[in-house]
Amino acid sequence: MSTFDLTWDQVPLRDGLTRLSRTHRVAIFLDRRIDPDQPIQMTFSNEQLGLGLQRIAATVGVGMSRVGDVIYLGPEETASRLPTVAELQAEFAKTCGLPAALELLDRKPRSWERLSKPSEIVTSVAQQAGMTIPNLDAAIKNDLWPAADFPAMRTTDYLTLVLAGYHASYRLAKAGDGVEMILVPIPEELTLTRVYRFAGKHNEAIEKIRQLFPDAKVESDGKSQLAVTGSQQIQEQVAKLLKGGTARSTVVMPGKKQYTMKVEQLPLQLVVNSLRQQLGMEFEIPSGLGEQMKTRISYNVKEADLTALLDAVFSDSPLTYEIDGDKIVVSKKE
Repeated sequence: MSTFDLTWDQVPLRDGLTRLSRTHRVAIFLDRRIDPDQPIQMTFSNEQLGLGLQRIAATVGVGMSRVGDVIYLGPEETASRLPTVAELQAEFAKTCGLPAALELLDRKPRSWERLSKPSEIVTSVAQQAGMTIPNLDAAIKNDLWPAADFPAMRTTDYLTLVLAGYHASYRLAKAGDGVEMILVPIPEELTLTRVYRFAGKHNEAIEKIRQLFPDAKVESDGKSQLAVTGSQQIQEQVAKLLKGGTARSTVVMPGKKQYTMKVEQLPLQLVVNSLRQQLGMEFEIPSGLGEQMKTRISYNVKEADLTALLDAVFSDSPLTYEIDGDKIVVSKKE
């Protein structure tokens, strides 16, 4: 997998992301609620693209997820839900029985010009599918957006991205002879269940899935199928695991890698969330440390090993750590 170096010296966020997108041919969508002009100072080298983007997200203090082939950067709460929202919308379009909904599964490149209005973007999609939107003005502000260019993607994914910045999604309903697209808040509870054919030992697979993904629910039919309930991100990793691949949380010789990164005044919890992805290790954080995890930290390491990196992360916090096999155990400093 290709790697890259990055040096941003007070580079406006949107400018940096635009150059990164063009250089590495990856579509990146920045949520409207994130300041695009904030200057970013960071440096790293020889990093994989996905992990590099996660570092950028952690530095900015936002979440990152993927919808189709587009990288989304936005509030952590939205980023964690968006892939599941997109997948549920695609499932509904397939099964709801509305012919107009099937058009939302069409895959094609998407773009809009500079100073486009999101209300017009959403209206255009609805009109192409023969739908109306009764509450458009109440749900979407009259913003002006920079130009965007996305690869081929399902319309359901496209709508999910466009509406994300308003904490909105949609539901479809019959209205006379037509169909209405009613804009609604992103649900608090999202349930996505997948059934996987699996010929191996179910008990061992269930134990492994629960170990890697404690939030997932797993059931076996006792024969050839496993039903897994969890986010789209979990589903992608479970599918890989059951096919004999390596799920993201698996650790492979973490101590051999060197890390170069800089963080300025970010909450410890946000940094830990990012490090879970970058290190491929689980952080065990006892209950009751919520306030301590809000502590804002800063550090700057260059070509540091795992221990030196973690020393820097926890040095200015009221917490400490211990590496225990494939996990990092966090506790209060004595």
